Amino acid sequence: MQTNQIYVEPCLETLKKMPDNFLDCVITSPPYWQLRDYGYEGQWGLEPTFNEYLENLWSMMDEIYRVLKPTGTVWINLGDTYARGSRSKYAHSNESLRSKHEKLIEPNTKPDYEGLDKCLLLIPHRFAIGCIDRGWIMRNDIIWAKRNGMPESCRDRFTKKHEYFFFMTKSEKYYFDLDAIRDKSIYGNERERFSSHPNNGHSKKQNIDLSEVKTASKYNNLENEKDHRQGMHQLRGKNIIEKRPELPSQKEFVDFIRSRMYLKRLVEHTDINETTIAHWYRYDEAGFAYPCVEDWNAIKNLLGEVDAEFIDMDTRMNHVVFETDDINKNAERGKNPGSVSDFWDIPTKPSTKEHYASYNDELIRKPILAGCPEGGIVYDPFMGTGSTAEVCLRSKRLYIGSEMSENYVKIAEKRLEPFLMQQKLF
Repeated sequence: MQTNQIYVEPCLETLKKMPDNFLDCVITSPPYWQLRDYGYEGQWGLEPTFNEYLENLWSMMDEIYRVLKPTGTVWINLGDTYARGSRSKYAHSNESLRSKHEKLIEPNTKPDYEGLDKCLLLIPHRFAIGCIDRGWIMRNDIIWAKRNGMPESCRDRFTKKHEYFFFMTKSEKYYFDLDAIRDKSIYGNERERFSSHPNNGHSKKQNIDLSEVKTASKYNNLENEKDHRQGMHQLRGKNIIEKRPELPSQKEFVDFIRSRMYLKRLVEHTDINETTIAHWYRYDEAGFAYPCVEDWNAIKNLLGEVDAEFIDMDTRMNHVVFETDDINKNAERGKNPGSVSDFWDIPTKPSTKEHYASYNDELIRKPILAGCPEGGIVYDPFMGTGSTAEVCLRSKRLYIGSEMSENYVKIAEKRLEPFLMQQKLF
């Protein structure tokens, strides 16, 4: 299927063209129920009941489940609706900001609110629970705080200033890069760090004066911090932690050692305890353990031919990095995004592209950088005027979109043309 293209058709038609396990990421904001008429036939959001609306969304999620890679991520932004009698006006009735291509919902459109007048329908929550029932793993219900959201005229409740972004996966293990979206810390942080030669495990100390090391806390240095912080042991920041960041996967290692020597023969030819060696041969995660560097170097000469596979394995098993147990060891990377990780304080952004409900680019950037590898494919089932596509191109990702409004597709194509031309040039 062709990438970097917007298909002028319903999202279900586009999804059915995709092979299984195809997409790396899905990011979208479906039309909210009974809030706007975007002016084309077959649009979602104007169903007579919110249950019919939800069934449409769930049918989309079923198809997304099929085409998403096991490592893929899905991010769905969904707003809520209050039940009310007449829909002759928008829930947010600032008509001056409305696109000329969008229409008011006519008074003769009579949605069935099922006797819930004035009630917040909790459509995002219903949607999320239905997704869980269909096998999705709900990782976060992220709150999008819209401090500059449009005012409401209601006087008997609080103005609604947030929406939800649901982060879902189909597998327990999936692609997620938190470092790509960390906010930069206002403090610097240097760690007492050691590096090792990849082949022998011997390390060389780099001396750093711990009294001068700044932390991402209110204390000036590690020495001052450990004296005041409750529960911090006396040597915090001086103890050395050994790490091997290049270790093969469990399956890679077990396949390798099983193909090279039987467990019993390895026990016979070493002084290592049989119980210890047995852990190296296990495929179950709970019972598996990697050999330490010392044990690996004691057995590696018994593992047969020194070929490319052996050299690669030896290099990765012996690649050791040492660092201190400083509680601020990630400070130079930055903090988790936002005050808390699932609270995004991102203002709305008025659109100049004739689409009332366009995204703030920052809202899309976080899911794309965190949830899709570089070069991966992002799909937006409701592409609109191309905000998702533009962020993908800026971030070195590929996009596929569906959009039923021909007018919006023309706007998106004009918007994306400079980025696509640049790719062709280079």
